[in-house]
Amino acid sequence: MAVPPVLVIGDLLYDMLAKVDGDVTLGTDTFVPIRVAAGGSGANAAAWLAHSGVETSFVGRVGDDVFGGFLEGEMERVGVTPHLARDPSLPTGKVFVLVDGAGERTMITDRGAGEALGPDDLPETLFSGGHLHLSGYTLSGGSRREVATKALRLAREASMTVSVDPSSVPLLESVGPELFLGWTRGADLLFPNLAEGETLTGERDPDLILKKLLPYYRAVVLKLGPEGAAYADGTGDTLRVPAAPTRVEDTTGAGDAFSAGFLADWLARGSTEEALRRGAGVAARAVGRVGARPGD
Repeated sequence: MAVPPVLVIGDLLYDMLAKVDGDVTLGTDTFVPIRVAAGGSGANAAAWLAHSGVETSFVGRVGDDVFGGFLEGEMERVGVTPHLARDPSLPTGKVFVLVDGAGERTMITDRGAGEALGPDDLPETLFSGGHLHLSGYTLSGGSRREVATKALRLAREASMTVSVDPSSVPLLESVGPELFLGWTRGADLLFPNLAEGETLTGERDPDLILKKLLPYYRAVVLKLGPEGAAYADGTGDTLRVPAAPTRVEDTTGAGDAFSAGFLADWLARGSTEEALRRGAGVAARAVGRVGARPGD
């Protein structure tokens, strides 16, 4: 069965990555290679969707600068059709990513022009069927939230399926779980990780997290990192798959890759278990290399 097209709305950022195998000593020099790459949670998911053979469009906002031009070119290179507003007054957002020897990452972020994403940046012609995947960062406030609520409305009117990735514990804490759940209620899929699920529900047990989220969504896919993933829906189906074995180099973008892999199978109306396994497989490919996007 043909996979319907996917529209992703979210953040597109310029990543600077430093992988440090030893300790970082503050107040002096640490000499490691620094890589530059395209990033942003929503854009990473779009890149992995396109890499999985799904027709994918992306809406975001970047600065009218060399970094914005680089990011637009990277989206096109991986097969995503970008619809990017170019901001004349704000620079392209940037992230410094510090990856430790275990592959865990710490990010310092300047969202830049992405903070000014507004309703006028959203081409309504893109809402003509298919699937909408929304990065939770768009719900963080200001005009970005207007974009998110407009996109959800247009998707409903166009009978599109919808998935939402909460994206960030600090975001959920700043807006409040109740508001986030209210804004996104009715989505076909929610893709929280364990920490986001705990923030939304107050529960630590994966089964309880799924149980408390199901009244708001048709299905929930809980990403459990090295423990794999769990799925539940309103029909009573509950599934769990282990993580795919891999050597961990960098966990940046692993959750985005998982969501993309799951969606590629789910939209093709494959079995849910196979969608979970494909998500785990794509996530393993992501963590097995430095950077949040597919390799060449």
